[in-house]
Amino acid sequence: MTIDLEQLDADYLAQVRYALAFISEDVVSYDIDAAAKKITIELGPGADEAEVRTRVGEILSRYDQSQFGMKTVVDFEQKRDLPALDAWAGMLERRWATPVGDGHVVLRGPAALLMALVDHKVDSIFAEEFGAELEYFPSTIKSETLHRCNHFTSFPEHMDFVAHLKQDLGVLKHFSDSCRDKGWSPELHDGTMSRSDFAISPSCCYHAYEAMEGWELEKPGRCLTATLHCHRYEGANHKYMSRLRAFTMREVVWVGHPAYIISGRARAEQLIIQWAKDWELSCRFETANDMFFTDDYAVKASFQRQQQGKKELRLDVPSEGRSISCFSSNFHSTTFGKAFGISVAGRPATSGCIAWGYERWVYALLSQFGFRPEEWPAGLRDDYERFVRDRRTTLPARAATPE
Repeated sequence: MTIDLEQLDADYLAQVRYALAFISEDVVSYDIDAAAKKITIELGPGADEAEVRTRVGEILSRYDQSQFGMKTVVDFEQKRDLPALDAWAGMLERRWATPVGDGHVVLRGPAALLMALVDHKVDSIFAEEFGAELEYFPSTIKSETLHRCNHFTSFPEHMDFVAHLKQDLGVLKHFSDSCRDKGWSPELHDGTMSRSDFAISPSCCYHAYEAMEGWELEKPGRCLTATLHCHRYEGANHKYMSRLRAFTMREVVWVGHPAYIISGRARAEQLIIQWAKDWELSCRFETANDMFFTDDYAVKASFQRQQQGKKELRLDVPSEGRSISCFSSNFHSTTFGKAFGISVAGRPATSGCIAWGYERWVYALLSQFGFRPEEWPAGLRDDYERFVRDRRTTLPARAATPE
């Protein structure tokens, strides 16, 4: 089936392309041809074409932003003339990456070292600059916490819930015997799983707020940092390393007086721009909005952009003909302070955070500069070589292999 497109704004098409993955399980594949102004959708056997067409119409209407003034403010832009290098194919060929499931990847070799280097830069530049306290979070989070953070009403498509087998001897024995006799299959979960009250966390900072519930902070507030292995289910959008289902997020979070959050965020934005200059990244730092998957998308997204509540550093991926967000700067106002009863000087605390998606950094860097460190921009090359050299000197000596 084909559907005509009336609007060709780049942001609009990006939102529509993302959302089409979720309209129906009857959709086998889809393609947007901007030149022909058409969406082409392949449907599975027995699909209700009229129902799918109606849902696509709802998506097109939802993301029509024209009446809301979705302005973009570019704070920094730096472009390089780069070849369209297929970094994903190159990583697979060199065994620097191995996919281990839809949206799951194992990194090793120079790809893993690049990821460790980015983490080291965050520590040495940002965590140190703001005196961020180190915290460790569990990968799973209470569903009630996500509800209080309004995640379910903004991004329901993301969720990977956690469940376990029922505490029932018969269920456990049947499951075990079936796996032994016939092997595991998804059908064995039907009717055997417990009710779920946990999910794999889709974002790092949520744990920070629930862990501070009821706190009265001293002015100006506190700053913390954490790294978390997050999950976001994004359907057919799990391609290459642009959108992984399981990924690593690092955050620096401020909670406290508004001026404290605003000044910290502004300083962090200066630092990320300097980082981009030092590594000669082909990129743009600009206002943005979250991909709210709700009917009030345009209202939320427009407000976020108008208030500059979200900014992103987008790194170019020449082989995909687009850029991907690798860093974000976010201002939450008192949303989480009110939700979790966190206060400062007797008033609801304000919060903000900056976040890195580590696997995206690796993918974008290799997409831009290739696989030979000696050919990378001087700043990146020097940082990488120094990091690898220093790491070798601090690793414990390998034990002798017993004969």
